[in-house]
Amino acid sequence: MCHIKYEREIKRLSEQRAALETRGIFVVGPSKFPIVECVLVPRYPLRMAVPGPVPENVVVPVGATALRVAEIPSLAARAFKARFDLTDYDLRAPSLEFRDPWTDALLTYATMLRAVEYEHQRQAHLVLLDDHPVTHKPFLCLRGVREYHEHPQHSGDSWLLYRAETSLFAIIMSLWRVCVDLTRPTLIFQPAGLIVQWDAEAKA
Repeated sequence: MCHIKYEREIKRLSEQRAALETRGIFVVGPSKFPIVECVLVPRYPLRMAVPGPVPENVVVPVGATALRVAEIPSLAARAFKARFDLTDYDLRAPSLEFRDPWTDALLTYATMLRAVEYEHQRQAHLVLLDDHPVTHKPFLCLRGVREYHEHPQHSGDSWLLYRAETSLFAIIMSLWRVCVDLTRPTLIFQPAGLIVQWDAEAKA
């Protein structure tokens, strides 16, 4: 049964190929049970912020510092590979790992992008966290991902409540939304050095 459901998800991804690729999501194939891999390629330009006077309506407060912000068209956040493991699907949610698209090595949290969700009540908050209590790997704290549902803090939010209406395509789109579509990196020059600030943009 797991194999049948796996093949169903692969078929759905194939049918939605155009919708995925227009967002910079490329399924890496051929897929072999129970693994599905895709590469996500961010396209928003990196923003650079430096202290100093700024034109009207371009002031971005960071603490007490006004910054001049400019986009760098030739640079963006790094591409990454999302590796989904559908073992025991769909009794269990797909597991997700973040890997280097060139070497297939697991990405470390210090070198990764950040995933930020924006909700009107909670505002912007990180959903890519550094250390899962079971796997001890970076994990996406989002419904539909095994590491979320099997986290001790989410024991009351079972995957079984969502599996009937949640496809792998929908999970990939959620991944794209929080890692690519909503999240913009800004390189900030400060006296102590450079930092990267990840901001979530409010979108409908």
